[in-house]
Amino acid sequence: MRNMTPEEEEIKEEDIIGEVHVTIASDAFSKPITCCSRKTKKATKGMSLKGQKVTYDVWKCGKCEEEYLDSQQAEKLEDIWAIQKFLEGKSPTMERSLNYDGKTYFVRFPKDLTAGWAKQKKEKARLTMLSPDRYLVEVA
Repeated sequence: MRNMTPEEEEIKEEDIIGEVHVTIASDAFSKPITCCSRKTKKATKGMSLKGQKVTYDVWKCGKCEEEYLDSQQAEKLEDIWAIQKFLEGKSPTMERSLNYDGKTYFVRFPKDLTAGWAKQKKEKARLTMLSPDRYLVEVA
C-alpha cells in the first residue's frame, strides 16, 4: 500500500455525496462484544503502580485473544493511567498564588480552565490529602 500525498488525502466538496444519520444504541459499548463470530468473555488484567497491584476488566476473544474495553472499563483504565502519570511526576502542573482572606486559604483557577464549569454545573471540589502539603483536587 502506498502513502497518499496531502493533496490526495484532502476531502473536496465534490467528494461529499450527502448526509448520513447514525444512531448508536445506549448499550453499544457495553456487554460482551462479538469477535470472530463469538461472544467475548470478561477477563481481569492488572498492572503495578509503585508496587501496588491495580486491576481492570477487559472483554477477551477466546479465539484470537483480542481484548476490548467497554465504556466503563475504558474510564477506569484512563483513571489508572492518570494516576500512573501523577505518580511518575509526568502530569501537567500549574503554579498558582495561594490567597488568604483572613479566614480561609484559596486558589483561583484560570478562566480558560473553568469556561465549561457553569454549563456542567460544577459546584463542589473534593480534596484528597496525599500528604500534609499535597492535595488532589477534583471538581464535581
